[in-house]
Amino acid sequence: MKQFFVYTLLLLNLIAAAALVFATISVFLSPEKLWFAALFGMAYPYILVINLIFIVLWIFLKPVFILLSLVVILSGYNQIGNYLQFYGQQTKEKGIKIISYNVKYFMGSNQFPTKENADHILDYLRQNNADIICLQEVRLNKRQIFDVANSKLPQINHMQLAHTSHAGGQLTLTRFPILNMGEIRFNNSGNMIIYTDILLNSDTVRVYNCHLQSYRLRPTEINSIDSMNFENQKKTMTQIKELSVKFKDAIIKRAEQAATLREHLNQCPYPVIVCGDFNDTPVSFTYRTVRGDLKDSFTESGKGTANTYNGKLPSFRIDYILYSPKFTSYNFEVSSLNHSDHYPISCDLFPAEK
Repeated sequence: MKQFFVYTLLLLNLIAAAALVFATISVFLSPEKLWFAALFGMAYPYILVINLIFIVLWIFLKPVFILLSLVVILSGYNQIGNYLQFYGQQTKEKGIKIISYNVKYFMGSNQFPTKENADHILDYLRQNNADIICLQEVRLNKRQIFDVANSKLPQINHMQLAHTSHAGGQLTLTRFPILNMGEIRFNNSGNMIIYTDILLNSDTVRVYNCHLQSYRLRPTEINSIDSMNFENQKKTMTQIKELSVKFKDAIIKRAEQAATLREHLNQCPYPVIVCGDFNDTPVSFTYRTVRGDLKDSFTESGKGTANTYNGKLPSFRIDYILYSPKFTSYNFEVSSLNHSDHYPISCDLFPAEK
């Protein structure tokens, strides 16, 4: 009986190890060819934990089998650092402070934007006194709650905004002079990228403010994930099929957008700072494509897990501040500000030591 239990456990461990291998290599697999591989990458932290549990079990049952999950985990060790950091690089010196924040049109937990919620966000921005602020999903209509022209941010002198819809879009605010502005728009998508060339001391630096393809799930669809009833198989299968279509469409579009952004980055003649909501995890084709040879402020100066999504779905790190090796990052932080379905992130950039 014990032998049957051990070999059943071994079979389950083999499945978990194979899933971890597939999750790790999913970053190299284009969703246009194998879209569901991205789901394994999204589940990477959970699959990793399952493999760690198997290691603990084998310590007591059959230590030799520890190697099965251990080898797989170590072979993809770099991915762990994208999720977990034990030491954050800190300094009290004044650098270039960057904030990136998807503000969800200032709706907070409500269905409609509120003045109170916008004021809380504005207070956060004012108190943090950032030099460059990249906001996504900003309410930009004529009667906007967030008054761009009189935002009461004394350090901010320049801005760029672009509409992704009649009411809202993206906004980049900076205290540095703007030399040039541009947009990257995508076909059949409400998501986009704006880029701003700023004069940073005597150098030109390009700031990308990104909002890559969303899943476009309605609140009722998000609620349906929590309330799926497998006793009613027909209804559940219909829900799964509808959600799968949306996930597939978003994953493929996001990969295409990441490739477009990477091509734009390759042609950029200046050092870059890439901020925004990628709507994808660090173990993804999107993240790997965009990051390229850029540095990640979390992996360089963050601590903990840095989950940035604040919605009903599982919390992941989907918001980023990436930058050229010309800079080095300190003081990465995920704020606990609870006025959007994302948390704001920030860091301080300094010239890299030569």
